[in-house]
Amino acid sequence: MNLTIAAVGRPAPQGSKQLGGAGQLLEQSAYLPAWRQAVKIATYEEYARRGIDPRTLPVFAAGTPVVIESCTFFVGPDQCRAEGTEEPLGTPDIDKLLRAVLDALGGQQKGSARAFADDSQVVEIRGLRKVRATTQTGALIVISDGRD
Repeated sequence: MNLTIAAVGRPAPQGSKQLGGAGQLLEQSAYLPAWRQAVKIATYEEYARRGIDPRTLPVFAAGTPVVIESCTFFVGPDQCRAEGTEEPLGTPDIDKLLRAVLDALGGQQKGSARAFADDSQVVEIRGLRKVRATTQTGALIVISDGRD
């Protein structure tokens, strides 16, 4: 089974932390909660399109290998600016963008889309890209059990 998830929003990184005023660790990107929610909404739209009952989640049960067939991040002109090039060089780092998506898609934590039971099930990532958005920012993600 393949799931194709088209998330619309500003891709945000997960991983870098900063110290808050009360000594707590906070995500550096203020956009992260909205980005995770956008990924979750897009995933539930795919469930509805495919006729997947949310009560049967996760789609890929624990013990099932998960393959990220492709994951393309479409970043806006205010992101990834590097002098002298139109390439999406610079922050946010692609690995931190991926981390945010994997945590939004899987696991038991509150707010996950529960496509898979845990992101440790991901055994392969193919076609990971970060490109400049020509129209809408977001991500296009295809996940499978690797058998299709």
